[in-house]
Amino acid sequence: MILKHVFENGSEVTLEQILSNKEWRVNKQNNLMNRFPEASLISIKMNIPGAMKQSPAILAMFQRGLKTLESMYAQNKVEEVVYFDRETGPEAFIVVSQSLHDAKINGIRFEQTDSLGRIFDVDVMAAVDDGQQLSRTELGFDVRKCFVCGEDAKVCARTQQHSKTEMTAALDNIYQTFLVNQGAVIDDNADD
Repeated sequence: MILKHVFENGSEVTLEQILSNKEWRVNKQNNLMNRFPEASLISIKMNIPGAMKQSPAILAMFQRGLKTLESMYAQNKVEEVVYFDRETGPEAFIVVSQSLHDAKINGIRFEQTDSLGRIFDVDVMAAVDDGQQLSRTELGFDVRKCFVCGEDAKVCARTQQHSKTEMTAALDNIYQTFLVNQGAVIDDNADD
């Protein structure tokens, strides 16, 4: 059975779980940068607003996006790929022998051109640069766009520009486009 909505059969998390997961992520990033000090580390997660961070739809979209990113970075020597299906949402790390600059440009290209890119957060860092992360504007790219309206995502988030209903509808649209791209047939007349 094909799920029609991104949050269908999903589970919510608490703020405490989200904060704890941030600590977990930093520890994983530091561990990988210590193990591969000359490589770039790509940290991948989803930009899903609200308390629901995990569902079958979110997981399916993440797995497809991760596959695309792995393919993009495979042009260089991939040292390690680590995937975690966390209660706070799926996450992955790719360690690649590529400059911080080039690795970040690949991540930005994915975020800007892939049909799922706007709901992904692809951070790139390197131990040789003291864990520094390059921003998209430092590299001459536009700021991240809101997946609801296309404006500056940070401004929309800070001002709470969009209602939960608007954000859910936008995520459902991205998910349904993903399903169609995967060859699924969506029955709009089916019961919700």
